[in-house]
Amino acid sequence: MSESAKTFDAIIVGARVAGSAAAILLARDGRRVLLVDKDSFPSDRLSTHIVLGGGTKVLERMGVLETLERLGGVRFSKMRSIGPDFDYSGALARDGADDRGLCLGRVLMDAAMIDAARSFEGVTFRERLRLTDLIIEDGAVMGIRGEDASGVHEFHAPLTIGADGMRSSVAQIASERIDAFQRTDVPCARAYYYAYFDGVARKNLGDEVVTEFESAPGAGNLVCRCENGLTVAATAFDAGEMKTFRTDLVSNLRRYLNRSFEVGKMLEGATMVGKVFSSGLLNNTYRDPVTDGALLLGDAGLHVDPLFGQGHSMALMSASIVGELAPQWFSTIGGKSIWSAMLAEFTKRRDAELMPYYRASVRASQELGLDQGARFAHRAASREQWAADEMIRFAQMITPRAAFPSFRFARLMAAASRAA
Repeated sequence: MSESAKTFDAIIVGARVAGSAAAILLARDGRRVLLVDKDSFPSDRLSTHIVLGGGTKVLERMGVLETLERLGGVRFSKMRSIGPDFDYSGALARDGADDRGLCLGRVLMDAAMIDAARSFEGVTFRERLRLTDLIIEDGAVMGIRGEDASGVHEFHAPLTIGADGMRSSVAQIASERIDAFQRTDVPCARAYYYAYFDGVARKNLGDEVVTEFESAPGAGNLVCRCENGLTVAATAFDAGEMKTFRTDLVSNLRRYLNRSFEVGKMLEGATMVGKVFSSGLLNNTYRDPVTDGALLLGDAGLHVDPLFGQGHSMALMSASIVGELAPQWFSTIGGKSIWSAMLAEFTKRRDAELMPYYRASVRASQELGLDQGARFAHRAASREQWAADEMIRFAQMITPRAAFPSFRFARLMAAASRAA
């Protein structure tokens, strides 16, 4: 579509995973989409690298999963969870089902997703365009104003989507001007740091994602292979320790990883490559995601503690909901905006599908130690392979809508409680 066009069916602010996914799905339905981002691409972003099984299923339906694999994305075929009194694992591809996740850095992933969106004739992509304001009439969002090197631009659409991250400008402007997108924040008790390692031996780590909990008070660790033969390793710890940790990032990251149960051993003989990355202090954030003429996707609407690596998958799964609902929105539109009453089904569907995972993460995020229920669940998963498989399917965001725990898993948890 010509870059001179000023009117679209949808404007998406934020072109990374959530935004580009929404652009692809809307363009497939024949919609004219403007996709904008303040950054240029390819470019990096501090982020989880993990797409869980629930997210890879969306990527597959979108037709981009094979591309991400060709770029070096590692499909991890096993998940293992380790703690002071549990250690269990499960295969993610068996019995004809492929629930494997994906590990790929943001530079390659975001650029590939944008390329996929731009391949549709109906998608116009503008990078280095900074959102300066929303066009609002009678309390409804009608479009955006943005600025780039060529000047100030105004674009109109009946639907504006904020996919611009946890510090969303769309959400901030709408909140200030029309009191939209009410939010609830729950601080994360942990801080997160990660780095890349080269030369991790296959005998130490296969194509798997490994998570650890409580090797030290409040500690968590994650390791997984990613692109270019590298391995990404992350550590989590009491956010109150950040000031001390920052005095020597490289040495302290190594030290924290080495105090783990197994992750430090997996990295033996490997070389740290590049710098150490930090998440800073974070919140779990729930926003009411719709208002007249606009909705929020991904971290803009639902940002969760990275402890379980759910961010990408939540973004993709919420974009998939938009793709399913949008045909009805556009077929029944009356006026210049899609009203919040029509968009309300998105909130209902998003919360039904994603809030069970969000609530579980918030419970783990608020306290440095695993709560009693989580500990009993992990212990139950360690007792029987079927229980490990059920726990892992929930962790991979594959279990549908709050179907975890099953009745027999709950009974096994009760048995673990009595044994304790």
